[in-house]
Parts: sequence; structure tokens; C-alpha cells
Amino acid sequence: MKKRVFALAIVLVMALGIVLTGCGGGTSSSGGTSTPGGDASTSTGGDASTGGDASTGDAGGSNVVTKDHIIANVGAVVTKLDPQYGVSTWEWTINTNIYDTLWRNIKGDYNNLQNWMVEDYTVSDDGLTWDVKLREGILFHDGTPLTAEDVKFTADRAKVSPYTAPATEWLESTEVVDDLNFIFHLAYAFPMVREVFADYQWGICNKAAIETYGEGAKEAIVGTGPYKLGEWGADNNITLDYFEDFWSEDVPQIKSVTYRAITDPSAAGIAMRSGELDILFFAYLVPDALGFVEDPENYDVLQFERDHAQGITFNNQVAPFDDINVRRAINHAIDKEAVNLIVDEGINNTEHAIVKTSFRMEGYEKALNEGRLTQYEYDVEKAKSLLAEAGYDESNPLTVNYITPSTNTCLPLAAAAQAQLAMVNVNLDVESMEPSAWVQQVGAADFVTSYNDTGSWANRSPLTYYFMYHTGLMYNRENTNIDRVNEITELGMQTVDPAEREELYAELLEIVTDQAICCPLWQRKTFVTTTKGLQVYPEQMMLPIYMFDTEWAS
Repeated sequence: MKKRVFALAIVLVMALGIVLTGCGGGTSSSGGTSTPGGDASTSTGGDASTGGDASTGDAGGSNVVTKDHIIANVGAVVTKLDPQYGVSTWEWTINTNIYDTLWRNIKGDYNNLQNWMVEDYTVSDDGLTWDVKLREGILFHDGTPLTAEDVKFTADRAKVSPYTAPATEWLESTEVVDDLNFIFHLAYAFPMVREVFADYQWGICNKAAIETYGEGAKEAIVGTGPYKLGEWGADNNITLDYFEDFWSEDVPQIKSVTYRAITDPSAAGIAMRSGELDILFFAYLVPDALGFVEDPENYDVLQFERDHAQGITFNNQVAPFDDINVRRAINHAIDKEAVNLIVDEGINNTEHAIVKTSFRMEGYEKALNEGRLTQYEYDVEKAKSLLAEAGYDESNPLTVNYITPSTNTCLPLAAAAQAQLAMVNVNLDVESMEPSAWVQQVGAADFVTSYNDTGSWANRSPLTYYFMYHTGLMYNRENTNIDRVNEITELGMQTVDPAEREELYAELLEIVTDQAICCPLWQRKTFVTTTKGLQVYPEQMMLPIYMFDTEWAS
């Protein structure tokens, strides 16, 4: 088995040189995320000094230089900071520190959801009415008090924003009782109210600031979070400063953080190595990441499997992928381990590459243990046989267009897929483009087959399944229209009992794997590298770090 994978890997290495020459578009952008955004041009910018008040101490047996000002990279130029209208990982990374939420997952732990700006709440027996009381004394960064009017304003914005509206369909209205009390009126009993309002996309905005200065104005970037907007320089770097009037009695160790725009992953790795960064998000270039792992005296590296899958998606409504035999054939034609070896030196988890959603979500383990998931083993002859049934063979090869972001993580995957599919008489015509253009095209279902990556809210299964599989929603990139799947996703949004949801979602996964709606390749392994002793707690899907929790080892 290992010999076969190694031999195939050699073939793919040779193919990379061929396909990358033909792709064009360069590799100067951030690594793939579920919603790439921002300017894809390379920009390193910024001051090389990490600055801050520093002291040296011993932590964990190593000398650790602590400081209260740190620098982190962001992989794209951020052009706006608005929680309800954020579209990229990098916007969310900054927003989560400016705009606080009603509830919060402490230190990124999905299982530790606590009241945050909420003091108390009660839920009616039918689950349709949530009476909520805010903590008294919470201030916005402009010194004005947080009121229930700001919560209503934010909830109403979330209901109309294209980025948050589908996840807020359950919310019928928000009623203001007085300055500190409000009521959520639900259209149906929804099981994830707190989880939604603990998310960075539902950070509470300042109604007066937005109405005064206008949507998108820098002056309107006024939250209640532990950090306020400090400097937004011409170099596209953004500095946040600790908000001295933050309501919590706890005081963070980090008093300010600069987010430095470095859109080239190689340049970000070099900046980390030269001491210009304290946090390196998304060490996508595996040799760089492993280099930090092998230097434990100077760096701490957090390694984990993200709730984030990568693979190939098919437009199920257009030929040839409206034919289930073609979809199944492609799944059999891809050797996931070999592609993993070529693209990422084999670090990603292919074991759970059965569905595009996270293996941590409701229904997955049940369906897996009960043998209800269709798994497609690498089998060239089986792939050829299925393609022959669809009318394609050596004398009549299948040619399909494949779109991909022009990043240095996506292009090697395209090359590997191209080489493997050639073995079963499928010609993959690779078309690369800037990530923002790719997002628009794939979101409009204007493609035949495409690179795909999907982040999953593992702690909000009803929302994730609804977003990913219901007809007409933006993350149903397969463009499927399966009646029972639509029915399940709608039922799940209204099912409070977790055991009932487990069965519903096990059935859903049974259907979509049988239908081979896409070709998942792996769950992404991620590296977050920090200066020695700096402890961070990233959220498991898109990795924003709440700097209030960040601390130095002691």
C-alpha cells in the first residue's frame, strides 16, 4: 500500500510542474478559507518591531519574554470591520475583539458556553419567548451605555444581512422592554439561540454610531468588547487597544495587538521566524509549519484538526455531474492519501473525509457506527466502469472545467486531481482565479466542478446542515435539490431534542454520501504558531482568537 501511494505521489509531483504552468494567476494570496476575501495582492507592510513592555521569566522550563503588545498576521487586506457583514476569516478575527456578544464560549471551548453581556434569561415552556436581562454598566467604546435598543438594532441587522439572515430565520422579532430588558420572539422553538448570539457575527453594534456616521464608516466601529480600534494605518495594519472601561473585573495580559497584513504565506512564515510576529495564523505551508514544530525552544505550535474540510465539489444540476455514475466515478478515481502527501506532506486527516461537514457534528458518529455512510475506496477500474456506464471511455474521454482560487494551497490540489483523473480518461481543464472572484462564481453556481472548502459550526449542527445542504443556500455549493434532505434540514432547525436530531442527521448523511454529491478529501490540520510561552485559544472553525483570554505561560 505504501509503495503504491509513494509511486503515485512521484507521478503527481511530475504533473505539478505541468498544471501550475498552465493555471496562471500566481500564488500570492491567503490560504483557502470557506469565504476568502480581501485583496489578494502581496503586501508585507508594517513595523518589524513587536514592541510592548517586556519582561523575562521562566515558564515551562524555557525563558519566556512576556510583553503586553503583540503582533499577529492577517492573510488579507481588511477593508471593513462590521460583524453582521464580515465575509472573511481576517475580519472575524478582528471583529471578535471589538464587538462583544450576549453569550460567549470561554477560551474557544464549545462546551463552556456562559452568560457574557447577559445577566439572566428565562425561556417560556413552548420555547417561543426568551426574556433577557443585560448586565448593568456595560459601556461602548465611545462611553455611551449598552441598551436593549442596541441589541434590537443588531438583531434586526442580522435578519437582513445576506451573511447572517439564513441563520436568523427562527427570530421573528426583538421587543425592547426597557434599557436593560428585551424579549426575543421566536417563529418556532429553536435549539441554538445562545450559540448563535455567542458567535462573532452577532457582535452587538452601537445603534447611534452607525446611524450617525453611516454603514461602513470607521467612526461607526464602536463595540463593547475588551479592545477598541486604535490605529488603522495606510499600510493596512490595524491596532486594537485595551478598553480601560471594559465591564469585566478581569484585566487581560495583552493591552494592545497589531494585525499586520501579510497576504503571502511564505512572507508570513519569514516574519515569524525573524521575530516580527508573535502569532502566526494559518501556517499553511507545511515545511514552514513543521519547522516551527521542530523548534520548541523558541515557538509554541498549536496543532489540531479544524472543523474545516477541503475537497472537490460538483454542480449536481449540470452535465456531466447530474449523472450519479460520474459523481461516484470521480470519488473512486481520487487517491486521497496520495493527494494529501503531495499537497500537504500527508498531515491532514483523510479518515473522516466522507462528508464535507465536520465529523464532530450531530449524526456523524451514529451514521458511521451503524454503517450508513457510503465510502468510496480508491479503485481506478471501478471508476472506469462507472464512467463507461455514463458513456465515457478512452475513445470518448470526459473533459470538464474546474475552477479554483489561485493560491499556493489550492493549485497543487488542482494539479494532483488533474493527474489522477487523467488515469480514468477524465481531462480536468483547470481555470484559476483570484479568491474573491472564485467565491462569487461558486456562490452563484456558475461552475461545473470546483475546488471546495467548508467550515462547520460543530456546536451548531442545525444551522450548519441547513446552510450546507438545503436547496438555494449559499454554502450548498453542490447545488443539490433533494426533497428529503431539505425536509430534514428544516425539521432539524425546529427539533430541540438532541437524540431526535442525531437520527435526523444520520439519515441526511446517509443520503448525501450515497448520492456522492461531492468528493471530500480531508479534514484540514491547522497550525497556529506563537512566540514561546504565549497561550492562545482559537475557535475551532475559522480560528478567531479572543485576545482577552490570551495569556503568557506561568
